[in-house]
Amino acid sequence: MDKEKRAYEVLLQTVNTRVRDSRAADQVQYERQLKFLRDIENQTSGQTDGKASQLAELLTAAAQADESGTDSDESLYLNAWLLWLHELLHSRQQLLGDTEPLLQWLLQRLEQEADATADVLRCLLPLLESLSAPQARVHFPRLAAIPMPGSVEAALLLMLCQDQLLGTELRDEELQLCSQLANRLLQSHYDGRWTRLSAGTATAKQDQLTLLVAHSLQLLHKIAAQHVDYAQEHAPELIGLALAYVRNRTTTPTVLQVPHRVQPAQQSAAYGQEDEDLPTVQSNNKAAAAGRRVKSRKMRSLTKQRNGNGNNVQDVSKAAAAPTGNEDRMQLLLMDQGGRLPSGDSTSDGAAGPAALAGSKQQRQCQVKVRMAALQLLGAVTKQLPRRALYGYWHALFPSGGGGSEEQQQQHLLHMGASDGNVRCRAQALQLAAQLLYGSKPYLSQASSTMAPSNYTPFALSLASSVLEAYRQLTGILEREYAPPVLTQCLKCLAVLVQATPFDQLPMGFVYEFVPHVKKLARHVDTSVKVSALLVMEMLLATPRLTQEMACAVGLPTKERAKVQAKEEPQFQQLCDSDEEEQEEEPEADRKQLVTEESRIPRNSWLLRLVLRYLDCPASASPSPLRVECLQVILAMSTHFALLRDHLTRLSSVLCGALEDASLDVRLYGARCLDAVGFQLARQSVEQPNESDVSFWLRMLQAIYAAYQDAATATLKSSLCDALSNMGVHSFERLPQPQRNGLLAFLLGCSSDDAADPLVRAAALRALAVYVLHPTLRSDLVFVEHTAELALRLIADNQLGVRIKAAWALGNISDALVAPSQASEQEEQLERISQALLCRLIEAAVLACSDHDKVRANAVRALGNLLRLLPPDQQALMQRAMSKLLDCVRAAGSAKVKWNACYAIGSLVRNRSLFSSSASLAGTLYATLSQLIVQHANFKVRINATAVLLQIEHRADYGVHYATMWRSLLAAIERSNALDTFEEYNHRDGLQQQLCLAMAHMLARARPDDLSPCRAALESQLDVVSSTWRRVAYRIVPELAAPLFTCGPLLQQRLMANNLTAEQRNALTFLADALRLES
Repeated sequence: MDKEKRAYEVLLQTVNTRVRDSRAADQVQYERQLKFLRDIENQTSGQTDGKASQLAELLTAAAQADESGTDSDESLYLNAWLLWLHELLHSRQQLLGDTEPLLQWLLQRLEQEADATADVLRCLLPLLESLSAPQARVHFPRLAAIPMPGSVEAALLLMLCQDQLLGTELRDEELQLCSQLANRLLQSHYDGRWTRLSAGTATAKQDQLTLLVAHSLQLLHKIAAQHVDYAQEHAPELIGLALAYVRNRTTTPTVLQVPHRVQPAQQSAAYGQEDEDLPTVQSNNKAAAAGRRVKSRKMRSLTKQRNGNGNNVQDVSKAAAAPTGNEDRMQLLLMDQGGRLPSGDSTSDGAAGPAALAGSKQQRQCQVKVRMAALQLLGAVTKQLPRRALYGYWHALFPSGGGGSEEQQQQHLLHMGASDGNVRCRAQALQLAAQLLYGSKPYLSQASSTMAPSNYTPFALSLASSVLEAYRQLTGILEREYAPPVLTQCLKCLAVLVQATPFDQLPMGFVYEFVPHVKKLARHVDTSVKVSALLVMEMLLATPRLTQEMACAVGLPTKERAKVQAKEEPQFQQLCDSDEEEQEEEPEADRKQLVTEESRIPRNSWLLRLVLRYLDCPASASPSPLRVECLQVILAMSTHFALLRDHLTRLSSVLCGALEDASLDVRLYGARCLDAVGFQLARQSVEQPNESDVSFWLRMLQAIYAAYQDAATATLKSSLCDALSNMGVHSFERLPQPQRNGLLAFLLGCSSDDAADPLVRAAALRALAVYVLHPTLRSDLVFVEHTAELALRLIADNQLGVRIKAAWALGNISDALVAPSQASEQEEQLERISQALLCRLIEAAVLACSDHDKVRANAVRALGNLLRLLPPDQQALMQRAMSKLLDCVRAAGSAKVKWNACYAIGSLVRNRSLFSSSASLAGTLYATLSQLIVQHANFKVRINATAVLLQIEHRADYGVHYATMWRSLLAAIERSNALDTFEEYNHRDGLQQQLCLAMAHMLARARPDDLSPCRAALESQLDVVSSTWRRVAYRIVPELAAPLFTCGPLLQQRLMANNLTAEQRNALTFLADALRLES
């Protein structure tokens, strides 16, 4: 208010002076101005009509007076008006009412001036800030076209105005304007305009210039975040600009850098896979009899990160306190600890005076803004780049490990995270590095330290050097850093790098370098640091194949380490196995409490000891995020089950405590951890049965029942039912009868409760469907029919997830009904199956075949099994169901639906009534199979379609289609060598093997009149078929080789028959010679 009063008095004095010195003709205008000023001074907020319009007219007159004036005082007249207007807008803007006329005058003034003045922009900015978003974007085209002023202050104000008008969702015409605006901003940087000004500018102007650079980077960041095409097209310039200002350290005076374009590396053209979630081949994830497969944890992809605000440092405290679900659990990796970041630098100015200290601090803060804005711009650009293009800039973003210039070594993100003087900048740089490492597993999988030729350095070796250098940089940060936010971000970046590293292709030693630091930080006083340290170990445990040093680092039992690849280095074993802190942190009373019937946890299993201790601590000493992460570590340990195998009693105690925890997140992750442990326990019990498995489940059952009763969410209840589904057949069959009956009663009650959430009922039904295949329940048709009734109640639910689980359960029920058994028992079983229930199941499966692909994939499996049980008198239902199966095979859709449909047809053709009931249906079946075997692009579909022929045992079932199917097999063998995509290469051998087995199967059932057509078809493709036949025969496993090796001798034996014509004998001789093999 004082500033406005002073500006008002100066303006009033200026106008009075003009009144005295002006001509009589001009005095009328000045009197109007004086009257307007007095009215504004005495005006209340309710009297605002037309004030902005009057002021715009007066300003126009003042501008004309300035233009016509000749004295030096004349040019100050309009400036006095603008100075008063600026103060009035900041203090009492409401007195002007509708400011649109004034806004239009200011914009027109800017368009008329050759070089925009700071006074006009200073008045324009508060007016733009008062507008709503729809009103502001109307003026964006005019303001975006204003050229960049030569004055630093005016340029800064213009950028602030443009930033104020830039919307969150740009239209096409606005994107074009943004491109032009961004081009002008880039041009001003690459021309060195601001660099030249910084050379000889006073300190105050230098700070203003630094702010100008920061705001220009922020404006480019906003444009790049919304204009994908511009960010991708100008990525070299934008990345080069950001990296130039990342190095903006504290120097006196400030010297701005001239940016240089960053050219992408040529190797980026070699990486075209845009999908991060590549399947991980690991033996411990194979489906077991326990049922549900536990998926390994994956990081969030770059595509998903675009939906989050990874660059906003101020949003972290909310995310850190939020619950971490399985889908967005890795969200912490995208967030910074903004609420706890110190705002100052760690540098000191020594014995400088107070004024110098204040100026130096302000200068450092301005430079921090520049570096933060540069990092945000770099993050926005890299998010918009396709992964193939992003890898081309890897050399500029991460250390090369091969030397390079000092300037290049100081530009990459990890160096900034290690050496920047500001805590926020270090944390932001490491956070951005973590974001860029997401999804890099396919790229880093090419890294290899294999010996290279001496005349050049292969790309794989260069990439391996870069990865190792990144580990060295992060390890150095962990060793020297003190700020918890930076430590947290460094550990998260390390966790992402661990998840993407091909350890078996790199030399040993670097794991031993960072694990001791992580081990120390896992006991840090700050909870977020402890959680991030455990996250690193979790990612290390999640690696499918452990190297020797990894096995030693995570505490794998010594007897299990012989199974891993490399030779252990003794000098590092004690480093990772020793645990001096144990004696301090484990009092005698606690040790007595933790002694169980099993042996104590070995000292080398430091990680297991640590997470169990955290889980045993009271909630006040172990916060909820820490307990959740401990459960995640145990879940990751379950993939290497030797870590947990000898500690099931202690583990069951910890999991029971987790299910009773007050925190919903802890209970939920406790259920998921139990799910994973149960899955691996079932796998191990198939190979090595152990009575401790039954004791484990007996203890857990009561905790599961109690947790289910107390659960308030359907997610937790579903997770508990999923955990029960992973009780293996060994444990289930050895449960005492009362506990087994109680378990079945619990699941039947959960799935029958109409008041329960459908997802919970579906999860319980799925567990029952797993148990249906267990020996003791498979023969209990009362239980099977009861489970089938429950599946029928859920197969038509409105929720897709419920229908998927119900269809899967229906498939398991059908498998139980047609399970192999003694012939007499099977006949008895068929007699006892309710025909009415069977027809209802078939009707439900037929309807489900028209549902979503994930439902259809299980429905066709069930339909094929159920139709085998259908009696011959149900021809109408048989034909309708068979037509639906063939529709699923022919229709466009998921390949899994098609190969499951082929599997179902293979099961169905065992019911011979299919061929006798309808010749047209059989003709459609063989025509469909012929097309799939020869032409389908997916080799697995071809394999399953060929497998149908192996299920047809009688020649009469082929009918008139025998020759057609024979020709299809020969054509399919010829086409099997033509690969449309390289992805089918792994299935080519399997397809050729199946085709050759089908040929042998059909020849064994050939009638004499089939021989001549078989010879005619084989003659035209003799070379390809004979070579494939021999290659398959000498490569096939011995258990399956008999049909191929006996085919030729059996054909020779048929020559002894007397009922053959000469033509048939010649054909038989030709076939025997063509397919002859030497034993």
